[in-house]
Amino acid sequence: MGSGIRAEVSLPTEAPSPFDGVVDGTTPVTGVSRCTPADDRERVVVEFIADADLSVPEEVDVVFDYGGRAAYRFDAAVDPDSPFAVLDRHETPVSEAVVRDGRLRVTFHASDLPTLRSVLEAFRDGCPDMEVLRLLQSTTTPTESDLVTVDRSELTERQREVLAAAYEAGYFDHPKGANAGEVAASLGIGRSTFTEHLAAAQRKLFGALLD
Repeated sequence: MGSGIRAEVSLPTEAPSPFDGVVDGTTPVTGVSRCTPADDRERVVVEFIADADLSVPEEVDVVFDYGGRAAYRFDAAVDPDSPFAVLDRHETPVSEAVVRDGRLRVTFHASDLPTLRSVLEAFRDGCPDMEVLRLLQSTTTPTESDLVTVDRSELTERQREVLAAAYEAGYFDHPKGANAGEVAASLGIGRSTFTEHLAAAQRKLFGALLD
């Protein structure tokens, strides 16, 4: 049995999301699915479920009425930076996609850690505002019970900023790409403040991993 990783990420509904200009994010959107027309690989057809009275542009069609809910469909140009296009390039299907609180949340299963890293790097290249909400690692054998959930919401915004800056600067590499003073200076904070935020973030992450 493989040891894949279930990941949930959050991106703005603006480009490169296909929902840019289609929904404003105030009404929850579920049941997102898509396909590429056989005669035009440069376009994608997207379908989603939302409230029946959702205000949408004229080019968005209602294809089924459930009463209080409806199925909507539209087509858009394929954006190589779209999270869906990124996952397609990595041959990784979308497990779930919803729009909530003005953000597009995409859940997928990465077969291994290198694939996960590659996908997340591509997401961040296309959208620096991408956030990793949750990572869940599966068991390595059918008899093990070693599920690990990492919830980014446990970290404060400042702790996430410090952790991201340290990671991107190579602070955790061996040998280090940057020391604590250099990372602190890049953030415009003192070294002691940097180490305090970093220690607090690490305690929360290690607590989730080792509990």
